[in-house]
Amino acid sequence: MNSLDLLAHLNPEDLVYEATALFAWKIGAAKDMDQVAAFFYKGGPSLPQASSRRLHDAIGFITDDRPEKKYWTLVKEELTKFLCTNDKKYKVLWTRINALEGKGTNAIVLLISGYLGEQFGLEGSILAGFVAVFFYGVIKIGKEAYCQLTIPE
Repeated sequence: MNSLDLLAHLNPEDLVYEATALFAWKIGAAKDMDQVAAFFYKGGPSLPQASSRRLHDAIGFITDDRPEKKYWTLVKEELTKFLCTNDKKYKVLWTRINALEGKGTNAIVLLISGYLGEQFGLEGSILAGFVAVFFYGVIKIGKEAYCQLTIPE
């Protein structure tokens, strides 16, 4: 499988299932992947459905237990290199993806999230929303356009 095959295999609706904040993009409340990803990191806006489940610390302050924004930046940088270059660094990841032949979008998102989690020293599940947002954005924009915009020649 190559990057174009991977993107063709991913189901955008399944990506929305993995990252429900993508609805904001679908309805025009967010204009790009960065605005959607902001729902997943500390200090970003809260999703309306999260308002009833806010966590409070011991003295009553609302806590924000989402990961730091730097993890979105790291995910985006790593996945841009993964999709837009032939870096041998990702050979293991491509091998793992190819072993998932016939599996759906959710399995691929979880595999890639786990791989990145290994690299960053985090649980992969923390990164799954970021991974889904990234792939949805690239599918929406188109791989070639995305790579040309982000990778200098």
